[in-house]
Amino acid sequence: MLHLERPLVFLDLEATGTDPQEARIIQIALQRFVPSPSGAALDQQLDRLVNPEMDIPADVTDLTGITTAELRTEPTFADLVPRLAPLLSNADLAGYNAIAYDVPLLKAEFERADRSLDGPSDRVVLDPYRLEQVLRPRTLTALYERYTDTELDGAHDALADVTAAGTVLQRQLDEHDIDATPAELADRTRGDYLDDGRKLRQDGNGVVVCFGKHSGKTLQELQTDHPGYFDWMYETIDELRPHIDDALS
Repeated sequence: MLHLERPLVFLDLEATGTDPQEARIIQIALQRFVPSPSGAALDQQLDRLVNPEMDIPADVTDLTGITTAELRTEPTFADLVPRLAPLLSNADLAGYNAIAYDVPLLKAEFERADRSLDGPSDRVVLDPYRLEQVLRPRTLTALYERYTDTELDGAHDALADVTAAGTVLQRQLDEHDIDATPAELADRTRGDYLDDGRKLRQDGNGVVVCFGKHSGKTLQELQTDHPGYFDWMYETIDELRPHIDDALS
C-alpha cells in the first residue's frame, strides 16, 4: 500500500519527440492523489490536448493518433500553466520513465512559459520503471532463477554462467513466443537506437545524437552547425560510420 505524506501527482506526457529538452507537449494527463486513511485518494484528474505551436511529426501522429490540425484550437502549454501550477506546486511526482523523460520535459515547458516547476525542496519523483529494476534485479543469477525456478549452481564460474545465459535466452523466447534470428533479436533490443552503444537514435526529426555535448541534435544539425565535432565523430567512432553514411546518403 502507498502511504502519502503529501499529494502525489502521477503524470504522463505525449510529445512531438523523444528529447525532453526539445520536444513539445501535445497531451498531458495528471492524476493527483492526496493522503487518506486508506493511504491515498484520488483528488483531481486532468486530461488535455495541448497546442505545441508546431507541426507534429508523422510518426508521432501514427503512434498517438493526434494530428496537427486538431491541436490548432487547443490551449498552448503557457495557457495551461495557471491550472497546472497549483496541482503540482506542493506535490511529489510519479510516472513511468518520468525521471528520464516526463519530468525534464515538464520542466522545459515551464521554462519556455517563463515559469519554474515549483515544488517542495525535497520533492520525490517516483518512477515505477526504476522501481521495477530494483524489485526485479537483472543479474544473470536473478534471471536464471526467475525463468527456471531453480538456483544457479556455480554462479561466476565461466562454464556455469555461459550455460545459464543460453538457458535464460531460450526461456525468454519460449515465454514470449518469439521466433527470430540473432540479428532480428539484436534489432528488437536496440529499439529506435541504431547502434548497440545507444549513441544514435532515429526519431521523427531524423537521426539524433545521444551522447556528448551535442546530445539531442540531429546529424544534419551537427554537420551544419558543428562540422568539427561531426568530423571528429565520423572519423573516430568506427561503429557509427555506416549509420551516419546511411542517414546522410
